[in-house]
Amino acid sequence: MKKEDGVKLSKRSADGKIAYFIKPILKVLQDAGGQLERAEIKERIADLDEQIAEFAEEVKTSKKTGNTYKEFNFKFNFALKDLLFNDLVSFSHSSPVTLTEKGENLNLDKLDVSEVIKTAAKQWEKLSKGKRKKADFDIGDSEEEMSPEEKIIEDFNETLLAAIAKMSPKKFEAFSRALLNRMGVEFTEKGVQVSNDGGIDGYGYHVDVDDFRTTRVVIQCKRYNSGAVSEPAINQFLGTMNKFQADYGVFITNSRFTNAAKLAAKEGSPITLIDGNELVRLVKKYELYIKPVKTYVLGDFYGSNE
Repeated sequence: MKKEDGVKLSKRSADGKIAYFIKPILKVLQDAGGQLERAEIKERIADLDEQIAEFAEEVKTSKKTGNTYKEFNFKFNFALKDLLFNDLVSFSHSSPVTLTEKGENLNLDKLDVSEVIKTAAKQWEKLSKGKRKKADFDIGDSEEEMSPEEKIIEDFNETLLAAIAKMSPKKFEAFSRALLNRMGVEFTEKGVQVSNDGGIDGYGYHVDVDDFRTTRVVIQCKRYNSGAVSEPAINQFLGTMNKFQADYGVFITNSRFTNAAKLAAKEGSPITLIDGNELVRLVKKYELYIKPVKTYVLGDFYGSNE
């Protein structure tokens, strides 16, 4: 894959895109002690690499079905399968991804990703007669790489983010305050009144019942339809936090934060960053304006003829 070095991830070949995921997946698994859920891996590799974060946001429309999809999800799943074929990870549809002993002891600096891809390609050829190559252009085949559970979760997450993206800025601010309120922040009228003053969208207090401490909190909300929150927005928010003498701030977006923005948030007064992925997780955790439903999917037993 060396010939594609320097080429933007979204412009790489099918195998080039898959190859790009190999080392980041292994790195976050090694850093985490060897085991993570797929959703956690996706979030961490996006945090690790700006190009992966951008690629994860791209939405395409299938020419065959008219359905929208994210190529990121399919290339990510193919990368996991390639690592499985190389005995670097183990997993099933219902279990976390776990590093094998070989994966745990692997020196990533010496890893030849092209060899990983070649080894996996031979296995794909044996098992599916080149199905992966076909699946790169056919969403119908690609969807088979997702378990029913993953498909349900992925569809809900995408639907939720799409609904949030359609909110007006004012509604997104109210939505964000409602979420923080569920998390224990009591907002004052001042917080609403100053929404256009100095760039804050909420002012309130958080009471920690464990140590009897009350802290001042300000929030900033940015509802984006494209792009990411950059460093200047964080620096401006830091200045606003000082103006309101906040103990800490919460910056919420339905998009993502650039790496420079994340670094800026770690300097000066503490800022908690909530991006689109974390926003979805919190909405589900606190069941904010959503209704839980119960459903069933068939277990692996039903797919076996033994």
